[in-house]
Amino acid sequence: MGYLTDQSTYNQTSLYDRVKKLLVSDEWSDCSFSASGTKFKAHKLILGISSPVFEAMFYGPLSSDDDIIITDIQPDIFQLILNYIYTDTVELSSIHQAFELLYASRKYLLEHLSELCIAHIQSNLSVDNVIEVLNYPDYMQDTQLITYSLKLFCEHANYLLQEKKKSITYPCLKAILESDQMNISEKDLIKHVFEWSSYCCEQIDIPDTFENRRDVLKRNGLFKLLRFLSLTVNALEEIYSDTNNLLLPYEYENIKKIIKSSNMDGKDVIGPIGLTDIPRDLLKLQWHLCYRSPIRSVAPIVIDSNNFVIHSRIKVNKSIFINSLCIPTRMAPAVHFRNNVAKAYSEQLSVSIISESDNSVIKLTNFMNTVGYDSMVDIELSEPCFIKKDEWYKICFKWPRNRLHSYSYVVEFRHNHYTGHKVSFEFDDLSFSAGNGGSFLGGLKFCL
Repeated sequence: MGYLTDQSTYNQTSLYDRVKKLLVSDEWSDCSFSASGTKFKAHKLILGISSPVFEAMFYGPLSSDDDIIITDIQPDIFQLILNYIYTDTVELSSIHQAFELLYASRKYLLEHLSELCIAHIQSNLSVDNVIEVLNYPDYMQDTQLITYSLKLFCEHANYLLQEKKKSITYPCLKAILESDQMNISEKDLIKHVFEWSSYCCEQIDIPDTFENRRDVLKRNGLFKLLRFLSLTVNALEEIYSDTNNLLLPYEYENIKKIIKSSNMDGKDVIGPIGLTDIPRDLLKLQWHLCYRSPIRSVAPIVIDSNNFVIHSRIKVNKSIFINSLCIPTRMAPAVHFRNNVAKAYSEQLSVSIISESDNSVIKLTNFMNTVGYDSMVDIELSEPCFIKKDEWYKICFKWPRNRLHSYSYVVEFRHNHYTGHKVSFEFDDLSFSAGNGGSFLGGLKFCL
């Protein structure tokens, strides 16, 4: 009877559960590995049927029963390899870990695991880490991943080159400059590249001189990727007068002559710099709607001379750019229904977005437009507003204080969390000064 009970227990588990038991218990292990002093016991048969590298290692003509020393893989990554082989699953905690595991999976020819690593990197890619991804060496890269990462960088080139160019390596910058589409003017791009050359001198520990900075751009083929001939004369003059300028006087004069005359025959007298006169195209950003689903209606919010400010708070798990905010419009006065008067009015308010980390106003927009009663309206920001991941931001809606009348806005309690398009939002609706509850911020448009 005892045997039947044990047999029944075995039958209640899946094959993966039974194989995982071997990994955890080390039962019947017949091979061992050592990575940075950490010992791992495993089973030749399971490893051999999972990887052609392990198959040759254990069953090929050069097979050996000695302990196998792993010199190029850290213990935590090798443990993930074993976990995947024994359970067909893997749990990744960061992009860096995914890249390390990608290297190991390629070493042991575990193609499906490589695909899982690439998928994890791509799904967690954002403006926060896109430079980190592009900085990885070629042998760690994937063509599809590089294409996706370059597109993301070029979509937000203006921000990334302004804020994070110190961390860009020259292979990464070369790949960026080879792009024909980028959301930045060629003038600003050239100025950023000239400034980056100083940081590159620091990275390779050479003096930050005019000659060395030019040499960094020339030696790595970056100078030729800058499209000087696509500039206007005014843009060229601004570059030449900038403190980081790296053009020689004769180069500046020759480029200016060619731009003015549109005579491309003079390209050969410019020197070792970019000769392309075709401007880069702009990329269209893909905006997503974050809509907060309503839960229940509450009493209307009344705006008057005493109560004219409403606050909401947001936090997001990835850095994003916000393009617009969605809010309710006024309730139509009862007199409008009786007299059949206009169904629209002139809305006027200001919107400020405040970083709670330092209480700084990072965006201020004045909104004035004709809108319909009892509807929702999008307040377009003058330019996309950058929101850092894992930080709280306060959104302040403020009406002119000196009002002769009061106005009511229908609000509802809405969900405080939203997940979609690989991003998770958290909302916090601050109490209105008049004591009302409800969610005045109904949603927003964003892009990664």
